[in-house]
Amino acid sequence: MIDSAHPTRPALTRSPDTTQPATGSRRLAALRAHALDAAVGVGLFVVSLLVYNATLTPSLSYLSPDGNELATVPYLLGLVHSTGYPLYTWLGKLFTFVPIGDVAHRMNLMSATMGAGGIALMYGVILLLLERMRPERAGQRSLWMRTIAAMVALLFAFSVTFWSQTGIAEVYAPNLLMVALQMLLILNWARVEEANPAGRGQPPSARSLAWFGAFCLAFALSTGTHISNLGFGLGYLVFVLAVNWRFALKPRAIIIGVGLFALGLLQHLWLPYKASTLTDSLMRANMPNTWKGFYNYTLGAFPQMKFAFTWAQVPDRIVIYLDLLRQQFSLVGVLIGIAGMWVLLFRQPKRWWLITLMYLVHLVFFTQYRVFDLDVFFIPAHFLFALFIAVGVDWLLQTGGGWLHSRWPALVERFAVAKYALAALLVIIPAGWQLAHNWEKNDRSGDMAINDFYENVFEMLPPDSVLLGQSGVFGYDMFYWRLVYNVRPDVLMPHLPGTNERPQNIEDRPLFSTIRADGPGAARGPWGPPRGLISEEVWSIPILLGGSVEGSIPARQQELVLYALSETPPEMFVSQADPQIETNVAPGGLTLLGYDLDTRFAYPGGRLHLTLY
Repeated sequence: MIDSAHPTRPALTRSPDTTQPATGSRRLAALRAHALDAAVGVGLFVVSLLVYNATLTPSLSYLSPDGNELATVPYLLGLVHSTGYPLYTWLGKLFTFVPIGDVAHRMNLMSATMGAGGIALMYGVILLLLERMRPERAGQRSLWMRTIAAMVALLFAFSVTFWSQTGIAEVYAPNLLMVALQMLLILNWARVEEANPAGRGQPPSARSLAWFGAFCLAFALSTGTHISNLGFGLGYLVFVLAVNWRFALKPRAIIIGVGLFALGLLQHLWLPYKASTLTDSLMRANMPNTWKGFYNYTLGAFPQMKFAFTWAQVPDRIVIYLDLLRQQFSLVGVLIGIAGMWVLLFRQPKRWWLITLMYLVHLVFFTQYRVFDLDVFFIPAHFLFALFIAVGVDWLLQTGGGWLHSRWPALVERFAVAKYALAALLVIIPAGWQLAHNWEKNDRSGDMAINDFYENVFEMLPPDSVLLGQSGVFGYDMFYWRLVYNVRPDVLMPHLPGTNERPQNIEDRPLFSTIRADGPGAARGPWGPPRGLISEEVWSIPILLGGSVEGSIPARQQELVLYALSETPPEMFVSQADPQIETNVAPGGLTLLGYDLDTRFAYPGGRLHLTLY
């Protein structure tokens, strides 16, 4: 006989996993719930992708300092700049087989597709977070939970910074998918572990090990989209120990976790394998074919940018971040997110530690990071803050709904009939507000300036001429055409990867350049022409002006200009001017007598010949 006042100790076998759906009606209900969530996730993916595709940059762009390199190197299966990004490179190669547009367009499409995938996964992450907010509804997903998850996912999807990265070849949208995937996997692991507290001291279940192993693999793989994701490891470790510290000591968990994490890190063997393909002088200085070079190319990359500010400058950096956060979600969204932080702390402290540690590590590192495109580095932090917003909205709806029901129960019951319409409005209004405010900023669907410019450049260049330009990462607006499509193989590009930069190779050839070679505007430094390659007495004569490149980041606000290089100065004066169209205006002290124009009609990508007198 068993004394009810003194229950026996648990059996040595792990108790049944209560997260597995029961038979009969409960199984059917669970399947319906999962099908509904999958359908909503697919819907969010489709809506996001439609918007991203509508605003997608058609081909090359200056919206990122290294975007043109990232649009080219994956096609070649080469090695991009530090920190290497092997997973991004391989995924990019797969997308180059998509039969839509040119290769650069396909790489842009990868950002759009994976960004939309990240939004779908974000919906699942928020559901897992909200269903734990109240013990009585654990495992249950109501209409309002799904509404909040969809609303916040779209709020983030159309935030100004993340949206900007879904239309160009860059790592930030694919990286968001990997971060969201990690969160989804580790929260599912915690769901399994927390559903069976009686068996914590026993061997882990197969489901728990499967979720944990998948998380470890995804975590390691994400270092191939952005190596800064390693900083999230502290939050993950604390969360695993808080959920079940015994699990972390089990040999099977250690073997599976460490083994799959190591498997994911093997992707970085791509760096020494492809080190010989590097041509950028700055990258070659730390070629990853030695242990020291490998470290400098990855974890030790860009030391001059890390922790670059003094303590006295920290308040200013925090203000910059807070303003960027406000731009993403508005002041109201920021306040709701702060409220959500407090609610999560007291109701789900384990998940609070997970998200907060990830958030703070990321925030501390990148507020101390000296770059001109700082906003894009905070995208994972914005994603994590959006989770706080979801908790805050949930708390507001629960608190406000309870207060209204206590004051005006009849009115609340009447509105309950229209709950689906209210839920739809809750999703549509914030998303519509983001779309209205950020569409114009992120619509790059007409940005063909680089393509139009180089199409005309290669059409104008005489046979066997020389075309100079920027080298390294910044030269791929030119290199792309040769490396991907072998355009004008007769034209020598001394800065092209694999080309021998010797002065004798360009002798007696017509010289042209997309950067100035004379005067105060001449290109200098590691990305300019090597000293001695061309004469210092050369004249840079502009012969082709490209379209404007609006929206470029400061370092790429360059004019699209083709210069003819000559040691003979151009003819700058005529004895008699007989312009076709007379103007006789004097802007800036010089009199513009008139101009000649070869045609009155222009078409996209075409040329007009203009002579000013």
